[in-house]
Amino acid sequence: EKFVDSLNVGRKGKTKVEIEKFRHVKNGDVFVTLNFYDLKDIWVETKGSIFHTWELKNSFKFIKDGVTGLDVQISDFNNDGFNDMTYQSGIAGRGGNIVMTLFLYEPKNKDFIHIKNSDNYPNLSFNSKLNCINSVILTGSTTTAFLKIKKDSLDEFARVDVSDKIVVEEKDSTGKFKIIEEKLFKGKDDDFYKIFRNYKPLEY
Repeated sequence: EKFVDSLNVGRKGKTKVEIEKFRHVKNGDVFVTLNFYDLKDIWVETKGSIFHTWELKNSFKFIKDGVTGLDVQISDFNNDGFNDMTYQSGIAGRGGNIVMTLFLYEPKNKDFIHIKNSDNYPNLSFNSKLNCINSVILTGSTTTAFLKIKKDSLDEFARVDVSDKIVVEEKDSTGKFKIIEEKLFKGKDDDFYKIFRNYKPLEY
């Protein structure tokens, strides 16, 4: 399986991503390779003109599950006006948790940053209300995690857990989570599987 885009990701029309999923012939392991390119202008003196070529900026190789496809998603995850990218690296929770590997485009270096712990937080989406990233984790309960980007990692600063009750936690200045709200789950008024877009106050 292969995915190529040079129109929508990063600097549109000047950034290219190539992703390929393949299976090792001998041991059957499945891998994914990623190549990121930037469009470079080269002045050719002999021809008296500018030549456009794709310059390789970065390459990655990761092991992948052998069940799911790449399912590449292109979207702006940090609200900087440049489209970032995820691919599906696995699946968990009986199919409910889509494990995604996130790459953020860095316009200053014209390259992508691998968010190293992104596959710890399934079902990623951008939360425009709080200008953060949401992760919805389905286990015996449903947890909405609120995440901020810190360098090459996601940092969870709040969470809402829904089971027989709704528990809202926020990280304090010492880095520990503390309960700031707790209430009974109301089947008619509350939705077990909805994503919370705010936690203070609680809003879907």
